[in-house]
Amino acid sequence: MRKALLVFAGVSIGLAALGALFVRPRPPRVKPARVDCRTGVTTPGIDVSYYQDVIDWPRVRRAGIRFAFIRVSDGAQLRDPMFATNWAEAKRSNIVRGAYQFFRPEQDILAQADVMIAAMRGRGRDDLPPALDIEVDAGLAASEVASRALIWIDRVRSKLGVEPIVYTGSDLWRNGGATPLSIQPLWIAHYTQGCPALPPPWAHWLFWQTTDRGAVPGIEGPVDLDLFAGTLADLHGAH
Repeated sequence: MRKALLVFAGVSIGLAALGALFVRPRPPRVKPARVDCRTGVTTPGIDVSYYQDVIDWPRVRRAGIRFAFIRVSDGAQLRDPMFATNWAEAKRSNIVRGAYQFFRPEQDILAQADVMIAAMRGRGRDDLPPALDIEVDAGLAASEVASRALIWIDRVRSKLGVEPIVYTGSDLWRNGGATPLSIQPLWIAHYTQGCPALPPPWAHWLFWQTTDRGAVPGIEGPVDLDLFAGTLADLHGAH
């Protein structure tokens, strides 16, 4: 961080010394890793919530979409009113489905995990592992966000017997902090025509959200588009 310099005749050194007592340098910015995104075959998907309103799932399937992550809730309190419908209709339309929860690190972590656990107790063998959507820090240090996310991950893993996926972007971890989460499968959010930037030390993505302005027949308005790094057969094995 470049320190500000205040200059007044005869007192500039004194002010600089005084400022050093109160100015805490920011941690160094961590450069996101850019990895080769030419993974071969990819499989297209979407992620949805009640913002997409009523979805014509058979039409979505005919448009080529093969998987969908469906929001369970925003934190512990705001349950997505379209989850049950979307969860059932995606399955009925032969779309591989997974559930995600928007993470509120300032809220009760176990209560949030229990919302996901309750929703996924009846998950099928072909359903994707649950995903934790980490986008906000609520004013907490990145390392604290990661620590709280691990509590969620450990509880969901222990209750459901699956390895949760982490959805996030590099900006949240620009000063580091993601290392404790990096053993989890990564669903990266980066809207680019090039390769996605990954928070260190992740070096590979499993899912990639490529845009939040996609268009898919059967859905009115914009929708998030995603890719899975593999074939449809690989996708069926990603759980």
